[in-house]
Amino acid sequence: MKKLMLGAALSIFAISSNAGITTIDNPFQSNTVLKESVEVDHPLFAKGAGGSQCKGLPRTCGQMANCEQAKQALECGNKRLDRDKDGVPCESICPGG
Repeated sequence: MKKLMLGAALSIFAISSNAGITTIDNPFQSNTVLKESVEVDHPLFAKGAGGSQCKGLPRTCGQMANCEQAKQALECGNKRLDRDKDGVPCESICPGG
């Protein structure tokens, strides 16, 4: 009951204050200019090839569906997939390692 009342109160406040909601693809990116930039080392926010194709990729070799998915994740910045740094990710599922 308390949660319902709190939810109703917040909804009324949001409507009455004309609050706007802005969504962005990258929660670590801001439209304001900062004196310092913050680098986020995570495959979902990689600056390299892939862009939005990097979202939702598995993070470990055991989670990969196939070699192509592992290669895409490597291109997106998940360097942990290539332990010996020979350019071939997830050598248990990708030939040539």
